[in-house]
Amino acid sequence: MNRTLSIDDSPAFRAVLTFLRRWQIPGWILFAGGLAFSISICNWAIFVFVLLPFLTAADLRRRLPLYHTPLDWPFLALYASMILSSATAYLVGGTDFGNRSFLWTVMYTAPLLYFTVAFALSDQKPWLLKAMAAAFFLGAAANSAYAVFQFARAVAEGADVFTVRPGGRMFYMTYGGVMVLAISAAVATMLKGRLPLRTKLALGALLAVMLAGLAASLVRSAWVGLAAAVFVIAVVADRRLLWAFPVVVVLAVIIAPRPILKRAESILNAATDGATGETEGPPEFRVDIWRTSLRIARDYPLTGIGVHNTIHLYDEYKDETSVESMVPHAHNNYIQLVVERGIVGLAAFAYFIFALFALFIRGYRRARSPTARVVGLAGIGATTGFLVEGFFEYTFGDYEIVAILYTLAGILVALRRREDREEAAAA
Repeated sequence: MNRTLSIDDSPAFRAVLTFLRRWQIPGWILFAGGLAFSISICNWAIFVFVLLPFLTAADLRRRLPLYHTPLDWPFLALYASMILSSATAYLVGGTDFGNRSFLWTVMYTAPLLYFTVAFALSDQKPWLLKAMAAAFFLGAAANSAYAVFQFARAVAEGADVFTVRPGGRMFYMTYGGVMVLAISAAVATMLKGRLPLRTKLALGALLAVMLAGLAASLVRSAWVGLAAAVFVIAVVADRRLLWAFPVVVVLAVIIAPRPILKRAESILNAATDGATGETEGPPEFRVDIWRTSLRIARDYPLTGIGVHNTIHLYDEYKDETSVESMVPHAHNNYIQLVVERGIVGLAAFAYFIFALFALFIRGYRRARSPTARVVGLAGIGATTGFLVEGFFEYTFGDYEIVAILYTLAGILVALRRREDREEAAAA
């Protein structure tokens, strides 16, 4: 019996689908390169070159290839906490507070990166991940090289070392958080990636540039976060590496110039408008911000004051010893979450982080390929650095930082999906 051909069987239809899949390839590479270099390039690439053709192909097939991922419910919990906080923000500051919070909730599109990577990358060829990794590390190194250039130029022009804040193409604190994640990924790749010697030497050179850029930025919280990330990566990857960690720390303290050490010692002092010198601002400036922020949280403990409303209440709660006014956030992930979203929001964040760690740990331990093992290890280190730095900065509120974290998670889910599909086909 002759089978009736459908449009799905036609060569023209298959050619269109092939074109849409290939159209995504430069988008994936630009997206990876932009993650640590330019978030505008990153967004244009992922949404125009990847998501749009992916949805077009799904519409032509009349089938949207969605599946359950480990972060579906955690992301839903985060959004639910933002919606609840926005709804109750009307009781805190009227329509101004409520509308602003709802607007920022709608604009929070970072999780879309995770789902786009998780759903669309699994259909691509394995070589693409290598090209994306190369683009990512090259982008991070290029941004770092620019930060070093900014630092050297400012010092050559007579600027005080401690007033220079190079961040390449980013705000310097954002740059510091991005480099923590990029360097964590590079270290994990060096340790667990099956790389030829030439590739390892090239990655080592890029890693050195990234470290130089992070040092030039003088972002103290990023140094602490990176130290924690590298320590955890070493513990997970090979416990024999642990002996080297204290040696490196001691050597760094001995070799580092005294001004750099004083800069590190002053981590509780955030920058102020009139700050000069090595430590920036009055003693324990961050602690003062934390105290004021916790006073706000004490009055709105359950659901907080709404997203991006801190700056409009800060002056009402600061005391006479406070220096700054209209502080936008608490320079601390956990305090800021309590202020904006209350205990409900902090619980949702804890649930999300637990699920994220579980995803990376399972991905590392159960990896069926060297690539999955590297991504799992990079995710473990990056999440650790993100959380530790988050004690001193609001890293969770920085799109550029969470974009890398969500991308690592999406890649791991896509790899698992592809491996499951290949095993099912071989059975």
